[in-house]
Amino acid sequence: MTEKNIKECQKSLDFVLGWFAKPIFIDGDYPESMKSNLSSLLPEFSEIEKKYIKGTADFFALSFGATLSFQLLDSHMKFQQLESISLRQLLYWISSEYNNPEIFIVENSWFVSGSTKRDDAKYIYYLKKFIMETLKAIRYDGVNVFGYTVWSLLDGFEWHRGYSIRRGLFYVDFQSHDKKLMPKSSVLFYQKLIEKNGFPPLPENQPIEDIFPCGFAWGIVDNYIQLTLWIMLICKDILSILLMTRLLLNMVSTVTLQINTNQSLL
Repeated sequence: MTEKNIKECQKSLDFVLGWFAKPIFIDGDYPESMKSNLSSLLPEFSEIEKKYIKGTADFFALSFGATLSFQLLDSHMKFQQLESISLRQLLYWISSEYNNPEIFIVENSWFVSGSTKRDDAKYIYYLKKFIMETLKAIRYDGVNVFGYTVWSLLDGFEWHRGYSIRRGLFYVDFQSHDKKLMPKSSVLFYQKLIEKNGFPPLPENQPIEDIFPCGFAWGIVDNYIQLTLWIMLICKDILSILLMTRLLLNMVSTVTLQINTNQSLL
């Protein structure tokens, strides 16, 4: 990553998080990147105002997930940002940038197709990944996260994407008269997770480090061998066909042996 990329990344985070976080958690004033780019739009704080603003939050409330309007933004407004599910990296950055504040993840999830009903395995995958990333940030990175909230309880109307995606733990039948609710598989997953307060050290939760038995068979399969045999069985002049169609040019010796072996078939 070049120095320019790092500056652009910092700038994008300043405009998304630093706009509010730096005045509250650092020094009461806007990030320098915002002041240099938006000097005519941002108000200037007096020293008294800066002291008043600094430290006015009880905790850092973080909402992390798919920005449903992200694709509607002009390219210059994205600052080269990409949608990402790397929650742990963001938590570590917040901790390092804003003096290790107490962080409460007030909403977090991703989305799945609107055709998804009660079996939402993909949503569970995202949910488990986010929660495990949070736990890693706490245990390995020393990030001060004290709470986590899933978004959302029910499927709903998701801005410009309407009902084409789903983000709820409960399936809502929008076609029914009474909008019937049904729990999805993710409900059971999240319920068990809360009961166990995370991922206890059970055998099924542990990574395995070992080797396979001696003599274990490894291999790679491809379909071009079947194509070669098929051509040899139906063509008399196999070599010319192979050369003409540029198939398996690097295997001419093998093809020659196969021709000799299959003369009786032709």
